[in-house]
Amino acid sequence: MTIHVPPVSLAERVRSVRSPGGIEAWLFEDHALPILSASIGFRGGAALDPPGKAGTALLMARLLTEGAGLLDSEGFGRALADDAIRLSFGLERDGLRARLRTQSSTVDRAFALLRLAVNEPHFAPAPLARVRAAATAGVRQSLADAGRTAHLAFFARGFAGHAYASPAAGDLASLEAIDGADVVALHRRMLTRTGLLVAVVGAIGPEALAGLLDKAFADLPEGEAAATPPVALAGLGEREVVRLDVPNAAIVLGRPGIRLDDPDFTASQVVNHCFGGGTFTARLMREVREKRGLCYAIGSGLDAAAAACTLRISTSVANARVGETLAVVADEVARLASDGIGPDELEAAKSAMIGAYGLNFDTSVSIAELLLTLQVQGRGRDWLDARNRRIAAITTEDAARAIGRLFGDGAMLTTIAGDPPAGADA
Repeated sequence: MTIHVPPVSLAERVRSVRSPGGIEAWLFEDHALPILSASIGFRGGAALDPPGKAGTALLMARLLTEGAGLLDSEGFGRALADDAIRLSFGLERDGLRARLRTQSSTVDRAFALLRLAVNEPHFAPAPLARVRAAATAGVRQSLADAGRTAHLAFFARGFAGHAYASPAAGDLASLEAIDGADVVALHRRMLTRTGLLVAVVGAIGPEALAGLLDKAFADLPEGEAAATPPVALAGLGEREVVRLDVPNAAIVLGRPGIRLDDPDFTASQVVNHCFGGGTFTARLMREVREKRGLCYAIGSGLDAAAAACTLRISTSVANARVGETLAVVADEVARLASDGIGPDELEAAKSAMIGAYGLNFDTSVSIAELLLTLQVQGRGRDWLDARNRRIAAITTEDAARAIGRLFGDGAMLTTIAGDPPAGADA
């Protein structure tokens, strides 16, 4: 089977733009439609929450469009709506992302509002109270969510003592402890020129974009790099059960993964696709769902965070079948380690991964998000072309080496949220 990698260069469509003020961005210029999409990132994210005040970054992100400059919360929202500008901020574990979408005719106004949001947010008491109340309600509602509970327990044990152990959304106690000064201080620390990354897609040229970059970001403080200390997943071989009165138990299992900058990372992606990342074609779906009917869905993924990469498996099963499910997963890990991945399965996985890559280029929004993600990961623009070539080049020997590094002795950290029978989780 020959895998076809399209010869068209995507990297050639992306250019680096540097403004007179020294702000850099990646630009994918496209004048097919009179619209512009931008994805803006600031390094740091929830990992910068102060000790005991998890959720600070989340509140800050939600407050950035709740009044800025001369506009109060209602006025800022009306200014966006009047020109059909879409601006939102989303929190991630290692960063903050802004997503901006506007028509070419309103691009100046859109970047002016973006400038206000990142440079002059109010963080006023009333919006802070409202946003805190909404976050608290969300946490209360999630207390009976088995999936979220299992994941929180996994991170708390696996990364104990590290910033990754704290919930990005906070908890009831931490949200109550956050005050306006905490939000202001975190904003000052995170939203800096040093931590800024920008990707723009649409109907704009380099010169016009350069002016807009200075308009939005030139007044940001220089700041310092927000580095999260590296950490490795702990607790391998341990199982923890959080008792919840729910009909189905959520299960999360994991091991340390292979980091993004490691030569074996691409091979580990292909291995993961075969094992649990390829939906219905994956071994876990076939063995756990299709053959035994133990669950509706099960999957695995490589969580390549800034400070750690983790291979994580998750599913939800009837409480009475937790033990059986864990046994099947363990058997599949052992079979993968002993038998490896054959040529046909490997080629099918590579073909699927290469074919699916084109879905990242269906809209200006998705292209902007991909370009920003590559910057966050430390990839160059050449990765747009190199990615598929590297996948196509993976051999059975590469896969075998990645399997050994990913699964080792098979020991995993396992967290379960539910009410399995005594001994079923042992």
